[in-house]
Amino acid sequence: MTTQSLKFLCAGALVLGLGACSVTEWTLPGGSEDQLAFDRQECRSLARREADRILKRQPLPQPDAGPLIGSEYDAAMARYDLSRQIDRMFVSCMENRGYRRASRSLFD
Repeated sequence: MTTQSLKFLCAGALVLGLGACSVTEWTLPGGSEDQLAFDRQECRSLARREADRILKRQPLPQPDAGPLIGSEYDAAMARYDLSRQIDRMFVSCMENRGYRRASRSLFD
């Protein structure tokens, strides 16, 4: 591959990558910024409390020393799974309060 082709390929990848960048915002028709901030905090707290309740029933695995093998890998995956559950609970809470997600470009 020539240097010029490589530069063109990199520039194209950069343009595509930046074009895919967007921010997700929560919108509520007739809602204020204060209401959004309050509801966002309430939903985060609710999701965190539910995660704590889940952890009491089923604690995260405790890793042994060493690289990401065996139980350390299991612990890392369990933390990831829990963070995904928290995200889903937050989204569900916001949607139940009437909010909808809207994406906009970072460059608008």
